[in-house]
Amino acid sequence: MVELHSEADNIENAAQCIIEAFKEMDVREGNVLTYQQLYPYLQERYPRYKDVQKEAEHHLAKEGYINPAPDGLMLTQVGHNRIYNEEA
Repeated sequence: MVELHSEADNIENAAQCIIEAFKEMDVREGNVLTYQQLYPYLQERYPRYKDVQKEAEHHLAKEGYINPAPDGLMLTQVGHNRIYNEEA
């Protein structure tokens, strides 16, 4: 993976990895991607996620893609549409 230098790029990349985790694990609208599932995925694909994880989650929540859940991240209707309707 390309080394990113700005924090904004790191946040965006971590957010994109989170979105990809929802898709790869086939999490659908209203369902939760648990941190127990998410952390190993991020560790493998973007080890620097720990530096910007909370900011990435905040970015995704602000965009309306996810909502925080007690044990992970819940995919919203907006997030579901972005992930599963952009495949064309």
